[in-house]
Amino acid sequence: KLIYDYIDFINNNFANEHFIKIKYKRKKYKIINIASFLLYHKLKPQKESYQNEFLEIYILINDYIKLSYETNNLINLNINSINRITNEHNVLTIELEKKQIPKNKKLKIKEDFINLKLPEEFKLIETHKELYLHGMEQKNCVYTRRREIEDGLSAIYSLNYEGGVYTLEIFKRKNKFAIKEIKAKYNEFANKEVINFVEKSLKAV
Repeated sequence: KLIYDYIDFINNNFANEHFIKIKYKRKKYKIINIASFLLYHKLKPQKESYQNEFLEIYILINDYIKLSYETNNLINLNINSINRITNEHNVLTIELEKKQIPKNKKLKIKEDFINLKLPEEFKLIETHKELYLHGMEQKNCVYTRRREIEDGLSAIYSLNYEGGVYTLEIFKRKNKFAIKEIKAKYNEFANKEVINFVEKSLKAV
């Protein structure tokens, strides 16, 4: 019920807005959450394939909003399809890539992830430059995850499996490591074989 009350509040206060911009850092996360809920509620995935991937879609929406903030662009609240938000997300990713590559300083990664012993197919991304260049190579916006990494919430790995390269985000839940997100190049979904390989590897540690 609380979720529906929250959606009603958002609709009542933001339904007539077409674009919003995050101006104040103090309110950044609140606005990101509000805009994410609003866009997800507007999209209402109907296709069965989309319904099965609702978390992936919410992450896509959240990434689009963070990219808008990172590139100082307005958040478009008129988006009404998965394809449209994917396209806008990709445009902003390219815009972000045009910025100067960050210095090669170390990311502040939580010890739990640093000490995680995984097979050779997994490479922990340890610097800002590595994270940025990996995103450029994979055509995604993984560099926007650096704050989650430095807050100790997750870690990013480059996974090389059967000739394919994947962007893997791992988090820890109830003392167990799990997949938060895994994507192939261009934000394509990883197939079941790849997911099974990662899950099996995480269970073995």
